[in-house]
Parts: sequence; structure tokens; C-alpha cells
Amino acid sequence: MMSRKNKIFLFLSFTTMLASCKNYLDIAPKEFYTENDLFADVAQAEKEVAVLYGDLNGDFDGTADGSILSLVCDEGYPTSLQAKASKYISGGWTSTNDDMRNFDQMYREIRIGYHFLENIDKVPIKNDNQTTQYKTVIIPRYKGEVKFLIAYYYFLLFEKYGGVPIVDHYYTVNQNDEALKLPRATVDKTVSFITKLCDEAAAALPQDYADQDIGRVTKGAALALKAKVLLYAASPLFNGGEIDNQAVTVDGTSVKNTILGVKNLDGTLIFNTTYNKEKWKLAIDAIKAVMDLGIYDLRADRAELFYKRDYKEVIWFRQGGPSNNWEANTMPNGTDYGGTGAISTPQEMVDAYEMKNGLAITTPGSGYSETGYVDTLMRVFRNRQWQTVKTTISKMYFNRDPRFYTDQYFNQMPLLGRNVITEFTKALGTNQDGWGKTGQSTRTGYYVQKWNDPTQNLKDRPNTNYRNYPFIRYADVLLWYAEALNEYYGPVTDAYTALNRVRSRVGMPGLPLTTADNTQQGLRKRIQNERRIELAYEGARYYDIRRWLIATAPEQMKMTGMNIMEGGDKFYARIPLLSGTRIFPVNYYLSPIPSSETAIMPTLTQNYGWGR
Repeated sequence: MMSRKNKIFLFLSFTTMLASCKNYLDIAPKEFYTENDLFADVAQAEKEVAVLYGDLNGDFDGTADGSILSLVCDEGYPTSLQAKASKYISGGWTSTNDDMRNFDQMYREIRIGYHFLENIDKVPIKNDNQTTQYKTVIIPRYKGEVKFLIAYYYFLLFEKYGGVPIVDHYYTVNQNDEALKLPRATVDKTVSFITKLCDEAAAALPQDYADQDIGRVTKGAALALKAKVLLYAASPLFNGGEIDNQAVTVDGTSVKNTILGVKNLDGTLIFNTTYNKEKWKLAIDAIKAVMDLGIYDLRADRAELFYKRDYKEVIWFRQGGPSNNWEANTMPNGTDYGGTGAISTPQEMVDAYEMKNGLAITTPGSGYSETGYVDTLMRVFRNRQWQTVKTTISKMYFNRDPRFYTDQYFNQMPLLGRNVITEFTKALGTNQDGWGKTGQSTRTGYYVQKWNDPTQNLKDRPNTNYRNYPFIRYADVLLWYAEALNEYYGPVTDAYTALNRVRSRVGMPGLPLTTADNTQQGLRKRIQNERRIELAYEGARYYDIRRWLIATAPEQMKMTGMNIMEGGDKFYARIPLLSGTRIFPVNYYLSPIPSSETAIMPTLTQNYGWGR
């Protein structure tokens, strides 16, 4: 008999053969051969669950295109200007031209989930010896997993579009016309619908699994998703469009009258234009429920989270590996490294890393300097072993937050057999990584290191990495807690405690350190920057700056890098990328519903500024 572990991998591989639906209400069961085949026995029916897991790759999956969320916000910049991400920062984004996960794809998953829920109890279990186990344990758990997965796909819709049509059952072909008339639900109804599914899922799911089932949804994942949804619902984009009781304006116009002013045909406002502080309390309670489980903690070595599997800090994730996708796509592209350097880091992201003493580089007394060089020791995996080597680096990279040295590749940083070279030079042939090398090279003077195994040599050995791609991890939860507490109560002790747990893991000093840190506004900036650093290149920043309504702030719009056309001292000078700023009209705060969907659904209201 096939083991349950082998069944799971068989089901996941099956998903690569499945066809996609044309749009989100395409009812014909194209995912499988026939419905009769699907529900002939429980082993066939389980394939629907596998589809929902197998389609979790999303906008952030370790490939060049899968890094798009980093490339279209202020933490990354596309090395190749022909990359799909370019249109999002240069004004080419339209309702017919969106390469990120879309409306129809999410509803396809939701449709599959409801099809499973409404049919699984009818499916015969051919092996009599398994009947009791399936009826009392496996099928009830499957229902919890599928309810969670439906909730998760709804969350992906919510964070992109706001309120969306609520499909709460499987629509047959005969009900297609009815489904096409569904209007968008309000933000509050969408949030309530998702959190109710999370509650039902949590009640049916275990806290952990035996080894052969690790990777399935847990009770903690369901509670964490509920907390994340409620945190988003309390944030300015979905909660009145205000910061500190002041309406946010973009180009002189309040967002209450633009992106939040969208109505259904019957005049119902889809978004909230009035702030409700109590939504932060709902988020606090939900986040605390995750923390109170007492089963999650921070991994001692943060860097290992991204190239090794972790089940203590990582709460909801997609299993990956063995694969060298990240190394191949983000390592520097000298021929001896073999990477393509798909993500260049803007100087503004580099500047966001604090000094080791916990002060921002712009704070007087931080010790930051942009002139001169310093001899220092750095640890590197070289000659198949860890070594401490001497290197000379610019003072601007000295004594920074330790995460800087595990997240970024910078000029003269030791890597494998030599130092990274991102400045312009013609003297070193192909073993260089800056603009002096023809082909794709860093546009900013930096490459992204996070996610890369420091022992990985693409030219030297096959990759054996098994890693998890986290959707939610415990550091995220702690930072949610700090944020929600600060927004509801102000800078209370528990907010600092949660924030400082994340900082202390990497050796950063605890807050408060300055007078501003003792204020709600000052602590808010610290929390936002902590999220920027701790969760860099994990798909969080893109949505954070939107839900906070800060994406159009000058510090987020600016784009510079090092002077990659020069070497030596001249390299260390900020120069503009493209026009020096991103294109970010107010409608970019929410994604466009594809015009292919609005064309067939007369009641489907488009988000502001995207046409029909």
C-alpha cells in the first residue's frame, strides 16, 4: 500500500498537469478528467486538496519572475529593465497587463475548495480497514484544511483588491448566470467572511503533524491568518484612510474621495471612509491567540531560516527543495559565481539598515560615515570551510545591523573564492559583478543575498537545499503585536517587548533608544522600519507600504544607487535610477480587477482609476 507521505507528493505532482479556467466563474470541471472519476473513491477526491496546496506559489517563489513583489516596491530594483516588474515602476501597469496573481486564478482555487467540501462526504472509501480513520480523523481534518485554504485565497484577493464578491458555495453550470451577477462585498463583510472560515478551520485542525504530513495547515496557521486579516482591516487603507486622525492625501486629494470612494451600483461603499480604532483591539486579541499557543519561537540563527527548513518559527509556508532557484537568480553574476543577479538593491533600502548601536544612519551620534575605508574581518565559506578573512570596505558598510551582512551583497564583501566586485572595472575579465561586465549586472551596486545558502557554489556542487518559503512566521506575528498595541494603546511596555525580541535575536539593542522612540509616532516608524528589514524579500513590504498608505511618501518614491559606471572613490556616490523616482499614482494602492472579468460581470465595480 502506498504510504500517506508518498500520496501527498503524488498529489502535488499531479497539479502540474491540471488545466486552468478561463475566468473565475468558468464552471466546467476542467481540473480533472470527469466528476465521476474524481469522486469514484477517496484517493481520487484527495487530489482536489492537493491542487489547493500545489497552487500556492504566488507572487514570491524564488524565481526571477517570482521575486516581483520585491522588484515593484522600495526594497528591490530589476537588474534587467525588460523584466516584468518594470511596468509597475514606470507607469505601464493596466487592467489588461498584470503579471501578479490575479482575480480569476484565486476564484478558481475557491471554486475547487467548495466543490470538495460539498462532495467529500459522499465519496466511497473502498478499503474497509480505512473507513473509521477517514470518517473520524482524515476527512474532518481535510475539511478544516480546505476551509483554511479557501480563506487564504480570499485573503490574497482582499489584500490586492479590497472587498470582493463572496462565493460561499460551489456554483454549477446552471447557476452561472446567478454567479455573474454577484456584486463586490464590503471590506467589513469580506473580512468577517474570511475570519469565520479561519475560526472553523482552527477548530478542526491539529497543532502539529507526524513527519509524513508536515507541510499541511495547522491550527496555528489558521489563527495566524485570522490575525493577519484583522491587522490589515485595522490599517489605514482599509480603515478610514487616516493617519493620526488626518486624512491621507495624494496629489492634494484625500484618499477617502478616490480609492476609498468606490461604490457598488446600488450606492453601497465598498471601503471604509470612517476610522474605527476598535479594529486594532480585534487584531490584538487575534494575534495574542497565536502567541498563547506557546508552540512558536524565533530560530536562533535568522539567516538559516531561508536556506534550511524550519518548523518552529515558520507557521504557514510552502515546502521547497531541493532547488537552487534563489542562488541562481540572485547571486552575483561573475562567471565563477554563476548567478544572474535578478534583484538589485536600491540605496534607500541599504540606508534603512540601522547602525549596530541601533541608531538610524541619519541620527546624530550614530557613527555613520560615507567617506574613507576600514579594514575589517568577515566570515566567509571559502575552500569548503568557514573562515574569517580580512577585507577593506567602505565605511558606509561598517558596523551596520547584522542583518545587512546576511541580506545584501556589497562591493568588496567576501563571497566564496574572492570578494564581490560591483564597481566599474575592466581589469578582472569575467570574474566581476558590476557594470564593467557585459550582460545583466547590478544597476545599483548591490545584489540580494537573503535566501542564499552561504555555502552554495553553483559551479562547484549540486544543490541539496530543502527550504520552506514562509507566508507567515513568528517574527511577523511579534511585529504585528507591537504594531497593533502601539496603534491602540500607544507605546506600551508589551509593544517594546515584542519588537525587541525580534531585534535581540540578531544582536540589535532594545528600544527605546531616542526620545522619539517614546512616542506613538516615533515607535510606529521604528516598527515599520523593523518590518522593512526583518521581512525583506519575503513579499511583505509591497503590501505593508500600501496598507499603511505611505507608498507615495518621498522617502518611498526616491530611487538611487551607487555610481556603477565608476570605480574607486567615485563609485560611492548616489545617482538616480531612471528618473530618480517611482511612478505611483493613487490608484496603485489597489490592484485593478482584470478587464476580462469586468467585461462579463456588469455588477463588478472596478477599483478607482483603472477604467472599466
